[in-house]
Amino acid sequence: MSLRSKVLPCLFGACALGVAGCATHYHPHYGHGPVVSDVSVMYIRSAPPPPRRIRIPPRPSAAAVWINGYWNWTGLTFVWVEGVWEPHPRSRRWEPDRWVHTDRGWYRRPGHWK
Repeated sequence: MSLRSKVLPCLFGACALGVAGCATHYHPHYGHGPVVSDVSVMYIRSAPPPPRRIRIPPRPSAAAVWINGYWNWTGLTFVWVEGVWEPHPRSRRWEPDRWVHTDRGWYRRPGHWK
């Protein structure tokens, strides 16, 4: 087996990993925008941290409504999902995301349009 046949696959693999790393960015404490959540309810023992206080960016249009950020549970820890400006559907209102405490623990009730 020649040196070239050994080096080229390694070089190709390293380039592919480098490109994949540029395409995504992961931060353990932040997410962006509304997260589509599963319909199932997962109870956890600990309460989420208090909501973060942030400076809301300028409204992109008169038809936009601010959707607050929230703490999401990953199964291991809470991660903050940033708020976003969303187009406001006519004759609907945003029901905010919230955490609910019950005898079984805490669960997240995702925000949605009503």
